[in-house]
Amino acid sequence: MDINIALLLEKMEEKMKQQTLEITTAVTKSVMEGIDKKLKNLTEENEALKTKVATLEQKLNWIEKDKRKNNLVFYGIDEMGRTENELVNYIKEIIIKTGTHMDSQEISNIYRIGQKVKNKNRPVVVTITTTWKKHIILKNKSKFPAGLYVNKDFPKEVLETRKQLQGQVKEERQKGNIAYINYDKLVVRKTTDKNREKRKRGESGSPNTPAQKKATIENESVLPQAGSSTKEIMKPSILKYVNSGRSASPGKTTKN
Repeated sequence: MDINIALLLEKMEEKMKQQTLEITTAVTKSVMEGIDKKLKNLTEENEALKTKVATLEQKLNWIEKDKRKNNLVFYGIDEMGRTENELVNYIKEIIIKTGTHMDSQEISNIYRIGQKVKNKNRPVVVTITTTWKKHIILKNKSKFPAGLYVNKDFPKEVLETRKQLQGQVKEERQKGNIAYINYDKLVVRKTTDKNREKRKRGESGSPNTPAQKKATIENESVLPQAGSSTKEIMKPSILKYVNSGRSASPGKTTKN
């Protein structure tokens, strides 16, 4: 009797363990499915938010770029005792001296950037009313007085990027490639050896230099030596001179 009870208890214990395992597995599966579903929803929401943020950043960058598109930044302008009106007139006169027509009304805004520091001239931001006039001013910037120069207006992040790209621009130019920075991107155009060789041949073969012209004229004016065994090709101008008669001078040939 005791043996039967022990066997029964043993079977009941095994049954309970099996049921416990099944219940645990089912609960765990249900919980994991719920967590996976939640994570999936969160992941989708996160991706949607990332896309939205990226779109907003692009719009903000475009607005920032558009806001500065007509701006020029002047460096090296003394700020001691210069009011806003005096600053407008001063910059206008500088631009006029470079050969660019400029009216005060073409400057829509002007201000200095940065904190005021003693013995240091802060940059001046000038907003021009038209983009084409801004390009003309930049085209003539080499005519500005010494110590004063101008550049486009870039955001701080773009300025840092352009500064980092300067080294790459130098490396690419040393390789013989055409390299420059377009806003915040490096642009590289490779120059093939074939084009380089073609350019060299064009330069060496052009008779535009005085030495080459002189050599060409001397070669055309050489007559064949009498009794020479070498046959030389006479130029058409020399043949005309020979046919016109030995007695006539080169300057008085018979007119047809």
